[in-house]
Amino acid sequence: MSHSRLLIALGAVPLLLVNWFIVALFLGHDCAPLYEGGNLTACAGGLSEEEMTAVSGVIAPALLAIELAAIVLVRRRTRRSPYGRDRSRNRTPQSRS
Repeated sequence: MSHSRLLIALGAVPLLLVNWFIVALFLGHDCAPLYEGGNLTACAGGLSEEEMTAVSGVIAPALLAIELAAIVLVRRRTRRSPYGRDRSRNRTPQSRS
């Protein structure tokens, strides 16, 4: 397994958690705690806390798949471009005079 594949595999779980957290923040932006000591919240006109958690749990893997596909596409494109990493391999050796 190459280094980039290993890094993507190791980074997938933290990226999934970050995606879930961001989606939960976005969906629950109108929720406010009812009192300071507990975890009861009131969401005005939006999803309840349980629905927000469930929906963000469904959306986060979809975002992860899109992000990983974008990483793979960008990596392939930079490999194929003449300005990518492999441009030194395409040069011909210059003769010495």
